[in-house]
Amino acid sequence: MKRRWKIGLAVSGGADSTALAVVMAALQKTHGFRAVVLHVDHGIRNDSGDDARFVRSLARRLGLPFHGTRVKVVRRRGESLEMAARRERLAFFARMSARLKLDAIATGHHADDVAETFLMRLARGSGPDGLAGLKRISKVDGITFIRPLLCLRDAELKDFLYRQGMPWREDSTNADTSILRNKVRHVVLPWLRENLDPRISEHICKTAAILRGELTPPPPPAPPTPPAPRPRFILRISPATGFDRAPQAIGRMPAVAFLGRRALAGRTLELRPWRAGDRIAPTGMDGKSRKIQDVFVTAKVPPDVRRHLPLLADAATGEILWVPGYRVALAAAVESPDAGSWRLEMTEA
Repeated sequence: MKRRWKIGLAVSGGADSTALAVVMAALQKTHGFRAVVLHVDHGIRNDSGDDARFVRSLARRLGLPFHGTRVKVVRRRGESLEMAARRERLAFFARMSARLKLDAIATGHHADDVAETFLMRLARGSGPDGLAGLKRISKVDGITFIRPLLCLRDAELKDFLYRQGMPWREDSTNADTSILRNKVRHVVLPWLRENLDPRISEHICKTAAILRGELTPPPPPAPPTPPAPRPRFILRISPATGFDRAPQAIGRMPAVAFLGRRALAGRTLELRPWRAGDRIAPTGMDGKSRKIQDVFVTAKVPPDVRRHLPLLADAATGEILWVPGYRVALAAAVESPDAGSWRLEMTEA
């Protein structure tokens, strides 16, 4: 069997890399590759941990493996902070490439990045090779980098995310115009658009493509088929007495359960997706706790159902009280056939 390519996605949480993750997750099945999300928390900003949590959650939402690291960025002599952070990223990518046997690493660079890089290098007198700028495929320290979004503008990527209902993270340092790239992005290019050419970014990209030997840039890729909409569920709760143990199947709707009123007294409940490490101690299983993942595997629950099926949990403790279509937890069981209970019925909207 032919080995499928394995591609690491460099995802910071910004709009460009979030769009990259969404597009590549949608394309991996039809184009025969596997994608994994890679994230580096540089620890430079106070909220960088929030970015890491966002990217981990994004990977889970897209059904992609996640590998992240937190580094301490220490500048070497003659290095800027940006150069030091880049060095740490490359070191992490090299480790992941070797450990995960990655064929390439994809980044979210786009057409506006090409234009910004061109102007920055033009200002310091670069030759044709430097002005050619970012390439769709390049090698750095033995790592193959691919940039599938180079023909798309930043505004197009954000519009794509809006239409997909996908959030992203904004890096507060991107507004700091003391940083050269930000000055080019927020001051120089807007001035050139207003006073010289409204399509300056597009024309710079064409020039860079000619310098790379591509006479015209390739047409943009066909938009990926959007992921199927997430199912919506309705939970109805009504008072009852006792319980009914009618046979069910995990994820099959409608799903019905009876939970003890006394057992739920004082609890705050929530419906949430399954998380790695979740467990349940179900009724009728001698009090033994089981991993939800093992429950899903044993019941042969499809991956798509696993991702979207809401579980009933104690909001304070995270304890799983009911997997729809499966047994309820001992901690939420009705204590006797004539005890007060709550009847829960979940249906798909």
